[in-house]
Amino acid sequence: MKKFLPLSVIPFIFILDRVTKWGVLDALREGQSIPVWVGVFHFTRVNNTGAAFGILRGGAAFLALISALCVAGLFAVIIRSFFIKKPAVGLAGNLALALVVSGAAGNLYDRIRYGYVIDFLDFRIWPVFNIADSAICVGIFLIILLMIKTRKA
Repeated sequence: MKKFLPLSVIPFIFILDRVTKWGVLDALREGQSIPVWVGVFHFTRVNNTGAAFGILRGGAAFLALISALCVAGLFAVIIRSFFIKKPAVGLAGNLALALVVSGAAGNLYDRIRYGYVIDFLDFRIWPVFNIADSAICVGIFLIILLMIKTRKA
């Protein structure tokens, strides 16, 4: 059953991302901010038309295409591992890939539906981000750790 854990992570993270973004869309206007801990953490709505940190601003169609290709490719890697006896990435690798896939899918949905990605987690010392961005970053960090571990072995 552990083998199927990555497949359950994808919808869980995707739905968590959607629910939080729906809440932000309902509660905040673009640019509006609600302090949770003044000067440290705020909910601030940013309609990001670019990629991470606002690079490629205005490139929603290009970013949607790249995101769709990444989601499809990484999902294929996860599915493929179910059909081979000794998968190249293993369970930990598939979990890391599932985090990246779910985050990319969440942001892809935004790009297709709204033409921008809804960001709202604002720590004031870092660009505003969302749950999908967090999943992508954690997944990539885990992939790097796994690569370092594999290289040392």
